[in-house]
Amino acid sequence: MDILEELWYGNITPTEYSRIENNANYKDALRLVNQNQERLKETLTKEQIELLDKLLTVSEELANLIELDCFKVGFKLGIRLTIDAYT
Repeated sequence: MDILEELWYGNITPTEYSRIENNANYKDALRLVNQNQERLKETLTKEQIELLDKLLTVSEELANLIELDCFKVGFKLGIRLTIDAYT
């Protein structure tokens, strides 16, 4: 199969190629986020924890939308660069 067929059939998942999980800065930042989130939750009421969880869920959804848009922009730029290389 060629790359377009692989993409069409869902055999290519760009997130599989992410190397961020192996990045030391990413690991440190993630650890700090989790540590501070747990410390904050220890000081909150049940209602405040529910509100924080909702905020974090919506923030994650927003981040996913931003990542999708960045992916689309990058993909389109790559195509434009490829076209320009052939002209």
